[in-house]
Amino acid sequence: NSRLLLQMDAPYTWIYALYGTQDYDSVRVDTKFVNSAMSPASIGLICNYSETDGWFEYNVSTDGTYNVLYGKWLSNGIADYLPVLNGSSNAIPQSGMEGQIGMTCFDGTLALYINETLLRNVDVSRYDLSEGKVGITAASFENTPVIASFDWVTVSEP
Repeated sequence: NSRLLLQMDAPYTWIYALYGTQDYDSVRVDTKFVNSAMSPASIGLICNYSETDGWFEYNVSTDGTYNVLYGKWLSNGIADYLPVLNGSSNAIPQSGMEGQIGMTCFDGTLALYINETLLRNVDVSRYDLSEGKVGITAASFENTPVIASFDWVTVSEP
């Protein structure tokens, strides 16, 4: 039905889909999604992705929490994540509900959006990631199956 479906049948699974044709130094990424899972499970956006230098990841979870992570590959298929911030919001859709998230990445700052409303700005200048690829992510935690459905993803100038 013209949606990208990511299904995770194993616990503690992370799936990444990267748009690999271009690097961006200033970018906005938005998506409309449904996360059908028992809580918790997450949907997210990625910006400034580099195989060697790492990436930023903005995740929202079906339990009403969100986070920003700095990820970096330790070896093939094994990543290390440094929490940048954690929070919660009543605006995050619960399991089975449709929602939108967005993120802008520019000049050492991430702007986080839920349902087209600015949630907060985050200073990430200390990580020195000024450009890279964009993408989407979904994760299962202890509960499975998780079906993450993406209706659309847009990439634009902030």
